[in-house]
Amino acid sequence: MYNILFLGQDIGTFSRLRDSLPRHMRLEPEHEIVNLSRAIRSVKPHGIVLPISNPGPEEFSILKKVIDTPRVPGVIVTSDYLTVAQAVSCMRFGAYDCLTGPMNYDAVGACLNRMILPVKPPENTGKYPGEDLLAGNSPAVISLRQRLIKYSDLSFPVLITGETGSGKDLAAKTIHLHSPRKNQPFVTINCASYPEDLLTTEMFGSHKGAFTGSTDRPGLFESADKGTLFLDEIGELSIHSQGSLLRVIEDGYIRRIGSFKTKKVNVRIIAATNRNLRQCMKEGTFRSDLFYRLNLLGVSVPPLRRRKEDIPVLARNYLMEIQQESPLTLENAALTLLTRYNWPGNVRELQSVLLRASLYTERGKIRKSDICLPDPDNDVSFNEEL
Repeated sequence: MYNILFLGQDIGTFSRLRDSLPRHMRLEPEHEIVNLSRAIRSVKPHGIVLPISNPGPEEFSILKKVIDTPRVPGVIVTSDYLTVAQAVSCMRFGAYDCLTGPMNYDAVGACLNRMILPVKPPENTGKYPGEDLLAGNSPAVISLRQRLIKYSDLSFPVLITGETGSGKDLAAKTIHLHSPRKNQPFVTINCASYPEDLLTTEMFGSHKGAFTGSTDRPGLFESADKGTLFLDEIGELSIHSQGSLLRVIEDGYIRRIGSFKTKKVNVRIIAATNRNLRQCMKEGTFRSDLFYRLNLLGVSVPPLRRRKEDIPVLARNYLMEIQQESPLTLENAALTLLTRYNWPGNVRELQSVLLRASLYTERGKIRKSDICLPDPDNDVSFNEEL
């Protein structure tokens, strides 16, 4: 288990981030910077998340104090309002990364993974984070796993499609962990989490002097050399960024921003999206040449409503995860209710419902009355015809 310190006073943001982080991470709160040294001694964090609400000299001074604290681990800054220049300044001060815009909790988790867990899961777990999301014995999941393992032996790009929360990131990890590259880096980036300029710097790196405050910094392609680069939300890339990505796929060379030197990289690219890229091509927002390069090997992750027979094992695995010493059980009526619902939020929604239900359970068994689902009369997904 990896401990992450949340250095901020927004309890709502803390709670939502805590609930969305990968299960191998535990989020601990610390409200005051004056207590940071004590928190580092007691929590022994592997990373720090520092929200910045009102960017200005005082906030950047706080960041510098955090970075200068003895034994401080890597720091990830989040802010709704940072400009590209301010984000670059944060990294110049020593932040590992800076995520701008409304907080994307999945992106924070992915960034923490990249910082503290570039290749391997925590020791002694026996599985990679979130493995149970692809658990099950339904024909759809068996077929999916077989295809992913078959693709893992190849070196071509893979395009993974599927609804939000269905497990596209875990499909990507499955390919990597069964591939000859399994002992090399698995690097992820959420393409929707960065403004275009910062995304380009993040992917290709920067050369000292390229812009104010820039340093020699490798990008994700260099970090993933000989391994796998997972581009989540690929459909959110701008046309310009799509062109830059296409060039790397075609010739295997990257160039840091501001540098005249190119470097050969050996990276397998896996991309994922919940958007219809063929429709995006018709609308002119996604390049057809990039699509056909990425879709050499395509795979679709089935939504949970197409694999309802897997709900019992998914529910059991998750309940064991949240309460390992004495796992909760589901009464038959509760399980029947879960299998009737069509889960528009897929496995993530199932986990959220189970977590809330576990708070109300008595004597270690979740009852039907403990489960809160949308009203079937007002939610079209509840009685959706399959």
